[in-house]
Amino acid sequence: MNKTRGALHLTQQVDYSILILATLATIGKTRSEAKKEPISTSIKQIAEENDLSFLFLQKIAQKLSKANLIKSERGKFGGYTLIKKPEKITLKEIIESVEGKISVVPCLNADTTTCCKKNKKCAIKAQLSALNTEMENFFLSKTLDSFTK
Repeated sequence: MNKTRGALHLTQQVDYSILILATLATIGKTRSEAKKEPISTSIKQIAEENDLSFLFLQKIAQKLSKANLIKSERGKFGGYTLIKKPEKITLKEIIESVEGKISVVPCLNADTTTCCKKNKKCAIKAQLSALNTEMENFFLSKTLDSFTK
C-alpha cells in the first residue's frame, strides 16, 4: 500500500500547475499595480525559487499554454504570463489542462467504452457518474484566485 498519497489525489502535475499559475498571478498582481500591465516570469525562475525540476515545469507550462491559460513571450523581458484573470481560471480547467477529463473511474470517459466488462450492466455506474458530476462542479467552483491569497 502506498502511504504517500490518498486514493483520490491531485497529481504532481496538477500541484505544480497550480504553483506555476499562482506564482504568475501573484507576481502579476504585485507588479501590475505599479505598471498597470501583466509582467512575465520565467519557468526557470519558478523552478529555482521552489527547488523543482525546470524540465518538468517546462513540460507543464507547455500544457498550460496549449490550454490557453498562459502565454509565452520571447526576448530579454520574455517569460510566461496569465491569459485570464485568476478569478476566471477554475481548478477544473487547470486539472483538465494537464491530466485530461476528470473521471473518478475510467469508464466515465466518453472515449473509453470498453474499459470494463460490466460497462453495459454496471450496478453503480449511475451513482459514480453523479459523484463525478459533483466533483466537476466542486472544481468549477474553485478558482486560481483562492490560491493567491
